[in-house]
Amino acid sequence: MRANLVAASAIQPHEVSPMIQFVCDSCSAVKEPGEVWIAGLAAEAVGAVSARREVSIQSAWNRTTALHPLSVHFCSTQCKDEYMARLFASETPVREVVVSESVPAEVVVERVIPHRERVITRAKTARRKPAA
Repeated sequence: MRANLVAASAIQPHEVSPMIQFVCDSCSAVKEPGEVWIAGLAAEAVGAVSARREVSIQSAWNRTTALHPLSVHFCSTQCKDEYMARLFASETPVREVVVSESVPAEVVVERVIPHRERVITRAKTARRKPAA
């Protein structure tokens, strides 16, 4: 047991890496403790016809906001501006594809109806003799 205590006391403390790293959403720089960064929330709602994008920049770094799933982090004002420019830049025009319908000159529909065999059973009628 004494050997374990000696071995444990001989271990030098190492630099501990953080569990959560805040990374700039523009340049991918990693936030160091004590650095002043910009945080905000970004969301996008995509519909069938349109898309809506929204970014809310916080006035001060807030850990609760920084840990939110929709949070964005920036190491500088320049990175924030570049991110906003990319996010809200007009999209490149989409190449239009014209689809034309062609109507065939003649449409022939063939239907095969299976022949049904009819079985007819008739009841045998007894002939009556004429009354005399």
